Amino acid sequence: MNAAAQKWPSFRLVILLIFFALLFLIVFFRAFQLQVLKSSQLAKLAERQYQRMVPLIPKRGILYDRRREEMAISMEVDSVFAQPKKIKNIEEAALKIGRLLGKKPGELRQKLQEEKPFVWIQRWITPAQRLAIEDLKIEGIHFLKEAKRVYPHGEIGAHIIGIAGLDSKGLEGVELGYDEFLRGEPGYILIPKDGLGRSIISQNPDFRRAEEGCELILTIDKNIQYIAEKELKKAVQACGAKGGMALVMEPKSGEILAMAVQPSFNPNHFPAYHPGVLKNRIVTDTFEPGSTFKTFLLAAILEEGVASPRELVFCENGSYHIGGRIIHDVHKYGWLTMADVIKLSSNIGASKLGKKLGKEKFYHYLKEFGFGKKTGIDLPGEVSGCLPHYSAWSEVGLANISFGQGVSLTALQLTVAMAAIANKGMLMRPYIAKVIQSKDGGIVKENRPKMVKRVISADTANSVTAILKLVTQEGGTGKAAYVPGYEIAGKTGTAQKALSTGRGYSDKRVGSFIGFAPADDPRVVISVIIDEPQGISYGGVVAAPAFRAIAEQVLPYLGVYPKGVTYLAQANPISNEQLGRVPKDPAPKKEEKETDSSLNPGVMPDFHGKSMRQVLQMAHKLGLELKLVGSGRAVAQTPPPGEILWENKKGLVKFQPTI
Repeated sequence: MNAAAQKWPSFRLVILLIFFALLFLIVFFRAFQLQVLKSSQLAKLAERQYQRMVPLIPKRGILYDRRREEMAISMEVDSVFAQPKKIKNIEEAALKIGRLLGKKPGELRQKLQEEKPFVWIQRWITPAQRLAIEDLKIEGIHFLKEAKRVYPHGEIGAHIIGIAGLDSKGLEGVELGYDEFLRGEPGYILIPKDGLGRSIISQNPDFRRAEEGCELILTIDKNIQYIAEKELKKAVQACGAKGGMALVMEPKSGEILAMAVQPSFNPNHFPAYHPGVLKNRIVTDTFEPGSTFKTFLLAAILEEGVASPRELVFCENGSYHIGGRIIHDVHKYGWLTMADVIKLSSNIGASKLGKKLGKEKFYHYLKEFGFGKKTGIDLPGEVSGCLPHYSAWSEVGLANISFGQGVSLTALQLTVAMAAIANKGMLMRPYIAKVIQSKDGGIVKENRPKMVKRVISADTANSVTAILKLVTQEGGTGKAAYVPGYEIAGKTGTAQKALSTGRGYSDKRVGSFIGFAPADDPRVVISVIIDEPQGISYGGVVAAPAFRAIAEQVLPYLGVYPKGVTYLAQANPISNEQLGRVPKDPAPKKEEKETDSSLNPGVMPDFHGKSMRQVLQMAHKLGLELKLVGSGRAVAQTPPPGEILWENKKGLVKFQPTI
């Protein structure tokens, strides 16, 4: 036998050993994969074969306003379910339970005849319904405690807070934006199955309770939110507008104190509303700002030193030909100072100033103020608006953008930019949530004021403020925004609405006013935007009065009192009982003018039902020194009406909001 023949069996043995070794490795790898890598996954698959899991809705965390007033809570409510196989008389059960729950017996009978071990009959029933069903003593009918989201103040703050659905998932607003913190951990009920997959009826099925989510403290103030919503609603109704928006913000911190949108909705009954009504249009919808945009043109010009407030601009007597187009002013003006261009809101003057500044520099400052990009607020759905690059601006385009047409922005962007001027040139990041905390009070996350950048110098901001104060004085377009006893800085705006095709403009308008107070040491920036007002649509007519109404209530509430008046502040001028329901506002009242004949020197007048502004005017005429308590309209006074004052010309007037 030769050497080759002797080696052949050994070679075959080696091949066989290698084959079995590879086979062993494959089996080992597969076993490792099944028992280690996929063990949890396969265990769950196995559990599904002998168990059925019915999820239980977790209790969402509480939402508070900045003063720890509850804005959204989760309540434990009863839900009723059935184990159909344990019900002896399905026909009778369907008839009796259906009558108590307002359900058709036929639909309920169909549910109870299903081949399932667990069937929901109705979620979230009332305590009275539970007691009535328990009295029926039907075997196979059981109850579970579930969490239901409740909004105790109805419409107040609805667009900020948002909504949570039946499955306890956030759908809009803060409820959606902070859903991962609020939703908690779901629980479950386990229903056993036999080898054929059929459910086994168990007297005491295993279950795990759902765990409550984190609590959230918001920056909003429920009372300020109420004031903003009330006054915005009045303004929208007064001019027959399609809708409106109002925003109140602290300029030094970026905290949002109120966001109001009209039309509003009650989050406790949100399925009854069109989905478009549920959106917070302050962050999701854009509009062309109109003349409010001249504020930022002014800031850029002053920062660059291109012109001084006293520099004269010829306003072409109301008609200006540029780039083959004609720009008009509402009133015909000749020579105006730059300050008067802003005070009187001349489009022609703004166009010429924009040309003098130049499109590249103007674009730079608009980007610095935050236009064309998101503010970064912690709310879902924010859009960035549209600010075309300056390379796409024609001569007419630059003119249009100078007075706020041809760009789009959100109400939030406009407010944040104005807040930068109020804050001496520093742009702050807006935010809505202050603190996220666990159920035991531990801090999970905290938002603090954050400066994004310095946009303009403090000196420039002061100069802009000085000119914006002229707008609210006699002769200015925003004089209706003036609040007695305060200096107000602000700007009116009236803009055409672009056609849906994107080409050209419709005859519909957006009127707005945005300002801050007190002008030299601002506590709040307030913006009011009225969408498609009927009749006169100027911002100074439809929006400025709403600004005044909000400011004259919010400022005293924050401890900022009118000059020359001794004022006793209430800790909470709007009671919790009043805020516990959505107020039904009466039709807006026209300001009553007191005639001199109704004021008798030396006699205490009747202030009942008068606004704070009216009381101050009357007191001034009579030389009275009054202490004012609260906000809204006068409800009580000392001395009483008609009393002779003799030499004592002092008194006290109490106010309450109109409900």
